[in-house]
Amino acid sequence: MAQTFLTSLDIAREALIVLENNLVMGELVYRDFSPEFVAGRGATVVARQPTTFTATAFTTNAVAQAANEGSVNVVLDSLYDVSVELTSKELTMNIVDFREQIIEPAGRELAQKVDNALTGLYVDVAGHGTVLGTTAAVDDIARIRKVLNVGKVPMQQRSAVMHPSTEALLIVKDAFLHAEKRGDNQALKEGSMGRVFGMDFYMDQNVRDDVTGGAGGTPNVLFRGTAGSGGTSATLDTMDSAATCVKGDVFTITGRPNEWYVMKTVTQTAGTAATISFAPGLGGNIADDSTATLLPNHIANLAFHKNAFALVTRPLAMPIGGANGSVVNHGGLSMRCVYDYTSSTKKNWMSLDILFGVKTLNQKLAARLCDQNV
Repeated sequence: MAQTFLTSLDIAREALIVLENNLVMGELVYRDFSPEFVAGRGATVVARQPTTFTATAFTTNAVAQAANEGSVNVVLDSLYDVSVELTSKELTMNIVDFREQIIEPAGRELAQKVDNALTGLYVDVAGHGTVLGTTAAVDDIARIRKVLNVGKVPMQQRSAVMHPSTEALLIVKDAFLHAEKRGDNQALKEGSMGRVFGMDFYMDQNVRDDVTGGAGGTPNVLFRGTAGSGGTSATLDTMDSAATCVKGDVFTITGRPNEWYVMKTVTQTAGTAATISFAPGLGGNIADDSTATLLPNHIANLAFHKNAFALVTRPLAMPIGGANGSVVNHGGLSMRCVYDYTSSTKKNWMSLDILFGVKTLNQKLAARLCDQNV
């Protein structure tokens, strides 16, 4: 009786299901996918942005607005692969056994890479609340909700992803013990902390730690000279020793209610001034020697609206040559499976890979819940 081998299409379908079931943040953000355009690593694609409108006061004539989606350029710079050497025995397994032994661990690892890239977008977010003390409280959640509300973030489709350490502080609170649990895929179901204060909370093992550059060896730095309203750069006073402002550092200015984040890492050598770029623009003039206070090291938990961040994926091209492969697309994700045989080693290979890029669409739709218990 002839042996029946698992096809690349069988494996690609199963691997895509496993990938989607193991995403946390990847399931909570805006996803852009177009199966018509095959791309390779490093390609820049034009991704769609959700449509927005502006309400204007009516006088005598209404002004029609085009219902056109916006667009943003996204670099598909993340190509992740899991390649496995297979024996003839493994190739003739039934799909259930093969999924358990090969596909499940491979799909989980690829899902981790997607979520890790998305949580790294915290560096574009300035608005924040802080976990106070080592016990945490519902007050901490109220503070981050306030940041979103003041920023006029839509009430619907709000989510929050928590580091395991922050989750451990929160899930013992009554608000979370009695919260409604939800989640559409396996990772969301298992990671769900519940719905509290209008946000769906999830634990995500990929939430990042932020280490501030600590300009001047202290969390406080001084601006040199004045900066005008709307400005996005300013000069720091000369330091006695080398100092660095790291991309993603967040600072406040004494006497001002807003927050800003550093857009590009800048190293200030001893005895010289340095210019930093930041966002958003200043809401008013700042005076010479105004004090900027950098956030200390923290866990960068995120609370956000779905449209704050985007996960952009495109199908990979089929291999040229003797390799056998399949590409499967579903739900804004794409997975490629390729079989190959290396004649020099007389071995079969199977490769699972995904191509994607991530992008912050609107940093005003997100905020950090900074857990300083690091």
